[in-house]
Amino acid sequence: MANFTLTAQNVNGDPFVTGNNINITNNSTSNLIFQDVDNLLGVAQTGEAVSLDGGVTFLSYQFLGYGDVRGDPLQHAGFVRIDLGNGSFLTVAIDMNADGDDTPDLQNGNTQLRVSDLDASTPAPFPVPPCFTPGTLIRVPGGEVPVETLRPGDLVETMDHGPRRLRWIGARRVAGTGDLAPGRFAPGAIGNTLALTVSPQHRMLVRGWRAELHFGVSEVLVAAVHLLGWPGVARCPVAEVDYLHLLLDRHEIIYAEGAPSESFHPGSWMLEDDSALRQEIAAVFPELSTRTRAELLPPVRRVVTSREARLLTA
Repeated sequence: MANFTLTAQNVNGDPFVTGNNINITNNSTSNLIFQDVDNLLGVAQTGEAVSLDGGVTFLSYQFLGYGDVRGDPLQHAGFVRIDLGNGSFLTVAIDMNADGDDTPDLQNGNTQLRVSDLDASTPAPFPVPPCFTPGTLIRVPGGEVPVETLRPGDLVETMDHGPRRLRWIGARRVAGTGDLAPGRFAPGAIGNTLALTVSPQHRMLVRGWRAELHFGVSEVLVAAVHLLGWPGVARCPVAEVDYLHLLLDRHEIIYAEGAPSESFHPGSWMLEDDSALRQEIAAVFPELSTRTRAELLPPVRRVVTSREARLLTA
């Protein structure tokens, strides 16, 4: 049994009953904690429930299905109808192309979808944390070493603060297909000297005049999944993949295969009460256990959403 914490966007009314188009309510979100048995968002299995953060807990829910908001694959969403236990229901939209910053990014208003348009037959995995794959060379003082050889206490080079010690290293083995399939950067695609493979939510540092023009800063962080379609960037499905997380005292820019990239950022993973990952991190950073979402380590650079990422290639 695992818990998954998500911020979802609320849907207006009950489109399951009315059959009308699904409309996402402007500036209205709910914090959800899914109690899950198979790590998949789909038809609720025995023992699965959802809680509203700070409210009613262990509610039953109906998985309505997946669809692309306004036909846009970068706005792939899962829709869930929650039984509030008082005769009313709350329908929410979950951004499956998560940005890693806990902020959903689906366009408000008419999704141009009805419940009858949704695909409820194929469940998809909940997102995994941003991380590297084995074999990735990480820059350290004096050279580069494979990420899997690093240990807590080792020094890695950071862009802003020079050599810094690793505080914690985590690992997960997951299916490497579908939404969990790694993103592969061909040599030179983003400043990397060799091919670089990372998890879909792992954020890379992107620089240039477009970042300055659109965001007012010279450098931004963009999740690998939002760089798909760039020259040399593609999914790399495998049967299974090991994902490795490198945590420092603060969120940092480190170097993987020569390309600037992020270290692990705890984010909402510290809010999952029963998460083994949370417990491991809390053992190293007990002070994080009592922090709210806003108080967790701030990101080292501005984080770009999926829609914003398109501006970088316009």
